[in-house]
Amino acid sequence: MADAKILEAEYAKRQLPKLKSLLKKYRQVKTMQSSLLQLSELASTVTDLDDFFHALTNIIHSLLVTRNLHIALQDNKRELDIVFCSNEIERRLIENVEFEDWRKGLTGLVFTRQQPLHCNAQQRMDLAKSGDIVLYGSVCVDWLGVPLMRGKQVIGVIAIQSYKDDYFFDDRDQELLTFIAQHIVTAIDRVKSRALLEESITQRTRKLTESNRRLQLEIAERQKAVNTQQTLLNISEIIASKTDLPTMYEHIHSQLKHLLAITNLYIGVRSESSGELSFLYYSDDRVVEIDNKKRIKLFLDLALKTAKPMLISNDQLTTLSPDGYKKTVPYLFNIGKKYQPLSWVAAPLMEDGSAIGVIATHVQAGSDTLNEQHIELFRFVAQQLASAVIRDRDLSVVEQSKEALEHVVSERTKQLQATNMNLRMQIEERRKAESRLYYEAHHDALTRLPNRAMFTDRLTHALRHVKRHQDRSFAVLFIDLDRFKVINDTLGHQVGDKFLIEIAARLKDCVRDNDVLARLGGDEFVILLDSLNCQDDVEEVADRIITAIEQPFDIEGNCLYSNASIGIALCSPSYEEASDILRDADAAMYQAKNLGRGRYVFFDDSMREQLIASMTLEQELRIAIKENQFELHYQQISDLNRTNTIGFEALLRWQHPTKGLLTPSEFLFMADETGMILEIEEWIIAEVSAQLIAWQSDEKYENVLIGINLSGRYLHQPNQLNELVELITKHNIQPQRLILEFNEAAFMQQPELALKSLRRLKEFGVKLALDDYGAGMSSFNFLHSYPFEFIKLDRSFTRTLENNEKHLSLVKALHELGNNFGYRLVAEGIESEEILQKLNDAGCEFGQGYHIARPSKMSSRDALTDKSYA
Repeated sequence: MADAKILEAEYAKRQLPKLKSLLKKYRQVKTMQSSLLQLSELASTVTDLDDFFHALTNIIHSLLVTRNLHIALQDNKRELDIVFCSNEIERRLIENVEFEDWRKGLTGLVFTRQQPLHCNAQQRMDLAKSGDIVLYGSVCVDWLGVPLMRGKQVIGVIAIQSYKDDYFFDDRDQELLTFIAQHIVTAIDRVKSRALLEESITQRTRKLTESNRRLQLEIAERQKAVNTQQTLLNISEIIASKTDLPTMYEHIHSQLKHLLAITNLYIGVRSESSGELSFLYYSDDRVVEIDNKKRIKLFLDLALKTAKPMLISNDQLTTLSPDGYKKTVPYLFNIGKKYQPLSWVAAPLMEDGSAIGVIATHVQAGSDTLNEQHIELFRFVAQQLASAVIRDRDLSVVEQSKEALEHVVSERTKQLQATNMNLRMQIEERRKAESRLYYEAHHDALTRLPNRAMFTDRLTHALRHVKRHQDRSFAVLFIDLDRFKVINDTLGHQVGDKFLIEIAARLKDCVRDNDVLARLGGDEFVILLDSLNCQDDVEEVADRIITAIEQPFDIEGNCLYSNASIGIALCSPSYEEASDILRDADAAMYQAKNLGRGRYVFFDDSMREQLIASMTLEQELRIAIKENQFELHYQQISDLNRTNTIGFEALLRWQHPTKGLLTPSEFLFMADETGMILEIEEWIIAEVSAQLIAWQSDEKYENVLIGINLSGRYLHQPNQLNELVELITKHNIQPQRLILEFNEAAFMQQPELALKSLRRLKEFGVKLALDDYGAGMSSFNFLHSYPFEFIKLDRSFTRTLENNEKHLSLVKALHELGNNFGYRLVAEGIESEEILQKLNDAGCEFGQGYHIARPSKMSSRDALTDKSYA
């Protein structure tokens, strides 16, 4: 029994560590579940991102045992912005270090790749050495970052760091951080949606409040306007219906009280015989005093004299002219301070432009002040009242008033007629101006032909018409003039402009009236041939154009010649846009120029394929430069006598992602055409510099030469030549170890400038070589006039030596000339022992080729091993 208890105790003692381990795992799982639940609740209820990020730090600390994290979000400029950082070291870097290219950091790498990234300090350093990143940020032991994804779109990155030597992240941590990233996106979207909703509600409330306020004001103004209109209508009806003047005045006063709450009203007329003012109506609520009537009469006399509706208030006089203009001037109405009214308003009763009477009122202190709106009101009442006063006069006066009124109407009619005529003239002038503007916007200023905008519009219309009527057909001719640039640069723009005008005139004679001839710019013209019967019609027009342009031009005493290269695109149901037809006609034109100028070519699908291939090559070449897809292969140049290596030629290769290794003949023409050749050659010089520096520590190769093939741009453009010299100097290259190779095409266009540039390079210290000699019409002039130290026989010429003794004699002659002119011969393309021996016997000093050594790729730290060919 005792033994059983002892065994049971020992068993329990052995199980205790396992139980403690299970308990620890249980607590970890419980803590994880609690933290993830807390994160989910926090993401679904968050209202402030800063609070969320700080709470998130505690959750991540409980799950991943680190408080060092940062979150970057993409802003409107597609740049990463650090919106939260709990890492003190990283925060100081963010505040004090400017990092222009955010894509080159670890955070930028996660963002661009759209994939999680986990790396330790050594892996981070390897990424920097491979050029994937730039070292930026604090030096941490372990780094883990995952993208913040909204669906398939990356909106930012969350990254955590460990600075403890004994703590590294694992796959579980990456899964947790990815899960946390989903909740971060949810929280960000929730906060943004809430902010947008609150802003929308605030703006909507503000708009509704403002609309309600304006509505209330509008209602009040409308009610006031309705009351005013109703009162004025009542006054008009009273004046029109009442024949008893005293009763009419009382009714008018009663109506005005509804609007102004006035108790005083005065109506007076001027006697025709004496000119004295007499009252027709007098109503005053004050106790009659001696000076009251005198004071009122003085004001009415002033109103009659002014003969305009007027207001006196606060020592200011405001008058209203017939055209509605209000004028205010200082005015002190000195009628005694006692019982001085606060404001006066009056309007004259006018007849034939003269004041025959007046209606007026005033308010005392403490009453509502009269204002400028009341001048309009009293003018209306005065106009109505004047008609009643005039109507009340004898019939003779009425008849005279009628004649005066007819005269006024006649004059007004004349004014309206004159105004109408003036408006018609203005409308006509505006129409003419708009026509001129439209014409200028759609025509070339020099030739007066339609421009690109108008031609595109007509071409689009023709395309739509053909789609509706399948039996119709049209063609577009794209015309380019040969030698225009030479004419323009040599004789000046004035002669060039006259030349283009003459070209336009000749082209007009070659097309029909219903065709569209336009100038796109420079020396490019296009023609839309509409309503074609067959392709022969197009060829006939093209032949006429070529013949017309071939005829000499006599401009300012100069006899000029040119040719036309024409590309033709026939309408097809596959065309959707006018630009597509123009593009194809342009492509056909370039094909015509390549075939020898002065001809026309019809566009076909193979040209489009060539265009697409050319465009694709250009795009891929730009990517290759950006992603550094090039590499250099080095081929030995050996002394044919002593079989030792004197140097290497750096041969450019493109490691294409899908096509494999490409030679320069497959892509360098595009680089030269687009100007990318300069970037590539700059990269070549940098790589060759690194190789030469690496070989300085190797006695065997410390004096070897490296040859580089360069384009002729450096010889024709002094600024490019300066940049070449600066580039070689910057890379600390010994100039005498470089051989710069140029072919004959580099000297053809500007031989004097090229010779000057070569001499400068020679003075700088580099060695010069004439490349590909013997490949074409090679000139002996280059052998003695140009400072070449090496003449490189082209591989095609070298291959002929096996069966051509004349060419072997030429090699001997070139060797003898080299002794006199100071150059050495280098044979390219030596592929057999027989050719090598013949070259050696003929005096050729150096050579390269597969028989000696194949081109080989090497890093800047490698060196080639000599291969004997003896």
